[in-house]
Amino acid sequence: MQINKITVFGAGIWGSVIAQHLAKNGYNVSLWEYNEQLLNVLKTMGRHPNIPNFKIHDNIRLTNRVDEAVENTDLIVFVISSKAIRTFCREQLKPLLNGRVVPVVSASKGIEDKTFKTICEIIEEELPQLKDHVLAFSGPSFALEVAQGVPTKIMLAGNLDLVSQIETVFNADPIIIVPAKDRRGVEYGGGIKNVLAIGCGVIDGIGDGANAKAALITQALQEMNDIIVSQGGEPGSVYSLAGFGDAILTGMSAISRNRRLGEKLGAGLSLEEAKKQVGTIAEGVNSVQSVYDIARKNKLNTPILDAIWQIVCKGKQPHVLLHAMGFVNRGNK
Repeated sequence: MQINKITVFGAGIWGSVIAQHLAKNGYNVSLWEYNEQLLNVLKTMGRHPNIPNFKIHDNIRLTNRVDEAVENTDLIVFVISSKAIRTFCREQLKPLLNGRVVPVVSASKGIEDKTFKTICEIIEEELPQLKDHVLAFSGPSFALEVAQGVPTKIMLAGNLDLVSQIETVFNADPIIIVPAKDRRGVEYGGGIKNVLAIGCGVIDGIGDGANAKAALITQALQEMNDIIVSQGGEPGSVYSLAGFGDAILTGMSAISRNRRLGEKLGAGLSLEEAKKQVGTIAEGVNSVQSVYDIARKNKLNTPILDAIWQIVCKGKQPHVLLHAMGFVNRGNK
């Protein structure tokens, strides 16, 4: 497969870092962004305002026009909000592709409400010609660390023939690609770990420390595994980079957006107040309801994830999470 031009949808921190990585690898990159204010800053300054020492590579072309972004493209990378994926594919991308088959890599994470579909499945549903041409890109990868050249392993999951062709595009310092066939397990791991990270943040907000967080992650991994298996994923995927690896990163690190949002909730802020203070999108919020509904539909025992749902979606006091872990004497019942 000959790849010359790559389209990256989303010029947030992660999208810009991915675009920069691909540009440094010698590819021509169209970086699309709908937010005109951000786009103007990127064009005017030639830098990203939220990434230190980040000068936009000469191989990157910035645009807010989808038609311009996908013209003659050989590969599409999604790095936009999971909530926007279906509408974006249906209303903007479908008419432009007009049945054309272009491989897609999804770096967006989330599980759709009610349908329980993953991002890759949503893309294939709206663009049926791309069946078996959509890959999941997931693993413990803070964008700012990748931008600084910190060694990073990321899973590329899906049709293994396509994975073998696309992995060379991303496989360059500081990123090492780990191929995987269990796309469903990888995507569910990537979505659920964001919910888990909110729970870790709640523990931080309450002030109960690393011991409790380690216990939380350990208990929640079994719940994550049960959900992955219930949805057709492989049991071992929970212990992969996209499951356990990403859960450690996002649950334990101070810079994780999902963990920071949970910390605000644990300190007593409402969801809206917490979202406002965190500022950037915490994708875990978009997956909490779906994860809860999947567990109920399949009659799974998920006390940790249920408690996180109660805090995020029902405004319950943060100590319900400690009670779910067995610490019944902590806080107000």
